This record gives sequence, C-alpha cells and structure tokens, in this order.
Amino acid sequence: MILTTKYLTFWTRVRREFLTGFLIVSAIILYNYIKEKNEFEVFGQMIIGFGLVYMAVALFNARTFISEVKITGDKMIVTGHTFDTRWDKEIDIKTSDIKIKSKGHGRGNVEYYLRIISDDKTVDINRSFTWDYSSLLTIFHEFKRIKGEKIIFDEKYFLDIMEKKANGFSTWDIASGKELRK
Repeated sequence: MILTTKYLTFWTRVRREFLTGFLIVSAIILYNYIKEKNEFEVFGQMIIGFGLVYMAVALFNARTFISEVKITGDKMIVTGHTFDTRWDKEIDIKTSDIKIKSKGHGRGNVEYYLRIISDDKTVDINRSFTWDYSSLLTIFHEFKRIKGEKIIFDEKYFLDIMEKKANGFSTWDIASGKELRK
C-alpha cells in the first residue's frame, strides 16, 4: 500500500508557515502604531524583531516534509525531504509506536498529524498539513492492525474527529455539533 501527498518545496513550506502569522501580527502592531501616533521607529523594530524570530521558527518547522508512506508486510518505508533533499527511512512497525498529535491553527481550528516513534527515528506525518485525513486514518489503522494493537479510548476520540474532518466537517462544525444535525 502506497499513500502520498503533493510535494511542497522547502520555500513553499516556509512561506505557508511564515506568511499568515507574520501578516496578522504585523497588522496588529501597525494598528497600535496608528492608534498611538508614536514614532514608527519603535513599532518598526518590533515588526522586524518579531519577523526574525517568527522566520527562524518557520524555517525550523518547514525543514522536514513527509511526502510518501509505503506499507509492506511489517515494514513502513517513509519518504521525506529535509529542506529539498530526499530521503527514505524504513521503520519496523512491530517495534514502533504511533500517536495522534494535534496543533491549533487559530480560533476553533485544530489540525492533526501522526507521530511514529521507532528506536532511533521519530517521523511526523502531516506536520505541514497537506495530507488528507482519509490517508492518515488508513495509515493509523493499518499500523495498528499490523502491530496487533487495539485502539484505546484516547485514540478513538481523535480518530472520530479525524473521520468527521475527512467527511468535510471543520473543527468548528464538530465542536458545535453541526455534523449531528446533518
């Protein structure tokens, strides 16, 4: 079984990580500048300082990208990119663990990714949030099936949310119970 997502170059990933947050915070700082009618020097330095810190965080977060997962037997071969250099890691499913992780993206929006922890490797699938939830659910269920583990209560909760997101519901729809009314 081979599951893939669209490959994004390193600079595309950086731009996605950096641009929105930087523009929002810059707009807030500029609004305060206009409101306070102070010298622009202080506010300009705040924007530059925040921009440099935020860019460093964006570069760190965008450096690794997983584009393909291949499951054969009891092995998982993960194809990824560090910056734009391609690599493959082979993971023995029987000696590894899989966890569902989440990251908030603003008010009422939570995205999910999978973390696979092996002896000397940790791989995050969907950290750039480009994978579709159907593929993530397939990877998770196949991993558990091959390993022979049952799905625990905490995982079931996250899997239900991911399944609803795969069916087109937003985090806000799920939290407000909209998917129950349809």
